[in-house]
Amino acid sequence: MGLVFVAILVICFMYFYKTPLISRHEAIINAENYLLNPPEEWGNSISFDGLDDLPEENIRVELQQKRGFWNELTNRMQWAVTIKYADGESSIVMDEHTGKFIDIIGQFS
Repeated sequence: MGLVFVAILVICFMYFYKTPLISRHEAIINAENYLLNPPEEWGNSISFDGLDDLPEENIRVELQQKRGFWNELTNRMQWAVTIKYADGESSIVMDEHTGKFIDIIGQFS
């Protein structure tokens, strides 16, 4: 009985322990798309012209651990794309597997 329980735990752990499915480049593209096509509820709070004019050193991409016990147990991660601009910096956070928008930290102006 104990061996079956351990086997089930190992299988579940292997299922949830995944490598990133979207690349760093895809994360940057998704972040740019989220900023160029913001949700309607954001209104006109974001004024963003794209990443073409920004130097490469102003864009930082990090793979971060998601917060929460279950996320840490199953090693769930998230991409954080940080963009530095004249007035400060902002980060767009998205799921590592799907690229789905999670949060924006900071403001774009």
